[in-house]
Amino acid sequence: MIKKEQIKAFAERDWGKIAELDSSYWASEYRCNGAVSSLKVADALRQHMKSVRPEWPDEAARAADLQHHIKMKRLLVQVADYLKFR
Repeated sequence: MIKKEQIKAFAERDWGKIAELDSSYWASEYRCNGAVSSLKVADALRQHMKSVRPEWPDEAARAADLQHHIKMKRLLVQVADYLKFR
């Protein structure tokens, strides 16, 4: 059973430092191994989700994901256009 003190300690962690360490780790991982490590992690997460929820992703999740990718593509085009004129 989780104790009150454990929950408090978790909530009061230095989340900024944890985010900093996480970013540092993944930057180093990318420098050493390129995109391969990111693809391996993404595939492991996908496999885990399929084991937990075999129906995942459903049509609604796929549609939402497509919309996210379309929005991201538009933003990347805007950035590329901006950088061209600098």
